[in-house]
Amino acid sequence: MVDYGCGPGRYTLPIAKVVGPKGKVFAVDIQPLAISMVKEKAFRESLANIEPILVDSYNTGIQGSSIDLVLLVDTFHQIKDYDALFREIHRVLKQDGMLFMDPGHMKVSKTREIVESSGLFTTVECRGNDMLVAPKVWQ
Repeated sequence: MVDYGCGPGRYTLPIAKVVGPKGKVFAVDIQPLAISMVKEKAFRESLANIEPILVDSYNTGIQGSSIDLVLLVDTFHQIKDYDALFREIHRVLKQDGMLFMDPGHMKVSKTREIVESSGLFTTVECRGNDMLVAPKVWQ
C-alpha cells in the first residue's frame, strides 16, 4: 500500500497495523518533517513494515505493478502536475489495484474530471468526498 502525501502518518500507522508484518506501507511525502515524524512514530510503535520515502518529484522509486492500494487523501489540491502523478500511480499499481481518493479542498466533480481525463483511470465509485478509482489496463 502507498500513502501518497502521508503527512505525519495519520493513515500510515493504522494501515500498517492492519496489513501486519507480511504487508508493507510506503509513506510518501515531499516534506522532510512529515517523513521524520512517520519514522519516529513507526519506531515508537515498533512498526517495521513502514517504508518512508521522501520525494522531490512524483517518482516514488517503488517497483512497478507491485501495489494493491494507493491512498491519496486531502493532497490532490496541492498537486501541480496531475499527469505526472497519475502516470506514477498507474505505474506502481497492480492491474487489479485501486486508488482511493478524498480530494479534500477540491470538488469531487472537478477531481473526477481530472482523473478521467488522464486516460489512465476509471472512477468505480463516489460516496460523498470518497472516490474509488481503478487503473485502465492496456492490452
